[in-house]
Amino acid sequence: MSTNISKIHREDLIDKIKTIRMHIAKAEQDENSANLLGYLSELEKEVKGRKYGLVFEEHRETIDEIMDTHTPVLAEDKELFIDNGGLMNILIEGDNMPALELLQKTHKANVDLIYIDPPYNTGNKDFIYDDSFVDVKDGYKHSKWCSFMERRLQKAKTLLKDNGVIFISINDYELAPLRIICDNIMGENNFLGQLTWESTTQPINAGKAKFQLQKKTESILCFAKNKNKKSEFLLTEIETELRYPHKGRFGHCRFEIIEKSDAGAYNRETMKFPILGVLPRDGKRWQIGAETAKELEELGKIEIIEGVVKKAIYPEDEIDKRKFVPFWSHFPANMVGTALNGKDELNKILNRAVGFDTVKPVKLLMEIISHFPNNSTILDFFAGSGTTGHAVLNLNKDGGKRKFILCTNNQNNICRDITYERIKRVIESEGYKASLKYHKVDFIPIEDRMYYEYADELLKHTRELVELENGINFTNNTKIAIILTDEELEEFISNIDEQKKCKKIYLGHDVLPSGEQELTLKDRKIKINIIPDYYYKELEA
Repeated sequence: MSTNISKIHREDLIDKIKTIRMHIAKAEQDENSANLLGYLSELEKEVKGRKYGLVFEEHRETIDEIMDTHTPVLAEDKELFIDNGGLMNILIEGDNMPALELLQKTHKANVDLIYIDPPYNTGNKDFIYDDSFVDVKDGYKHSKWCSFMERRLQKAKTLLKDNGVIFISINDYELAPLRIICDNIMGENNFLGQLTWESTTQPINAGKAKFQLQKKTESILCFAKNKNKKSEFLLTEIETELRYPHKGRFGHCRFEIIEKSDAGAYNRETMKFPILGVLPRDGKRWQIGAETAKELEELGKIEIIEGVVKKAIYPEDEIDKRKFVPFWSHFPANMVGTALNGKDELNKILNRAVGFDTVKPVKLLMEIISHFPNNSTILDFFAGSGTTGHAVLNLNKDGGKRKFILCTNNQNNICRDITYERIKRVIESEGYKASLKYHKVDFIPIEDRMYYEYADELLKHTRELVELENGINFTNNTKIAIILTDEELEEFISNIDEQKKCKKIYLGHDVLPSGEQELTLKDRKIKINIIPDYYYKELEA
């Protein structure tokens, strides 16, 4: 019989805490007693904490210090707006921690797919923490990375729909801790699989390295937010002999006769009954029984075609007979390309050598995204060179309405000069019907200020959030308007004759139209959308 020594130790500590608390309660109460009781509660909570999981030091980042005294907002760089019709996509420049905070306002439980390619923490200048590269000599190398990732994944989870899925690219350096972090945040029961990507096909032939084990794949962890609610992955159907040449009540189908000979040994009087009021033809009887016939009638899958009763067979009725290309957990290089292919793609688009060696090929992201509905919202908050956005644009050639939200910092001007420039050039060169808004994470100081002292500053950034959630653009758009104050509403009403094309207004939560104003808007058939009040309030801690 095994003994859980850690459990016994925890229970012993909890008993000691209770004893100390009891003695404090009996003693004369003062401020110190209250403080001690508070300390004991914190200690008890820590002792009763996680029994299993990854243990690492929690670190505060520079961004935490900023957000202690400031609240984040989005500020659009209107000069970088790309208006090429189609759906609105978003690129956010800035630290992804405040960006994820802001997305809680606009996209909470509204993202279908998250793909991220975070820093791998190799110690080779790939992971920047507080504006400095974390190198191999840093004693907190792993705990800084784990703390960095855990906090962002916690926020990312809240953005996923209940049937949403997250894919995370990673290599061996942090694969094991990342899996445990995801098990804790997403739930180990929601683990869908560990995918592998053949990231290189070129061996190292120099020095001693060529005699060592050479790594040619990278991993992609896949988790559902809720495995029981996750939709089936979309698959490409393999051409078979199954055909659906007819048009039935519910779409393309195949009609089959449900009669057979009634002669000799095949005679069955019980198989002669009316279906849709029609009996089998002379010398025939039904192949199906009365109960099955009734069920098919109720489902609308029995029809009379040119006087003959027939059964309609639809593609979904033969799902087990249809063949599909599986969503394999391995992506070979000859199917999706390698990191070198990704690098070459980026250099070709930007017409210069960018200097990145770890760019994901666009086909890899296209393969992942293709297994989700073509109206999905896709988020990448480690967007890097913008491969995810590029993949979404390419896939929408099928008439899809996928939208992307990308976020990356602007270290060495990557967001402006690489991510944005790549998306811009892809849209222009391919003529894609797609638009893009460029936002920057900004901050409003709130320390030692009451809410009413900076409320007007927050109000100025409400437009960006409304546009972000609804995929719209207010600038030079005569069909919609945003009204955030009573004064703006009065001005809108007074100039109502100039608003003939306006069909919808987004109205601030605190703006209360008078009866006369409501009647005016109703007469003009202008729909009112109330902006949630949390859009222009500070984020809760």
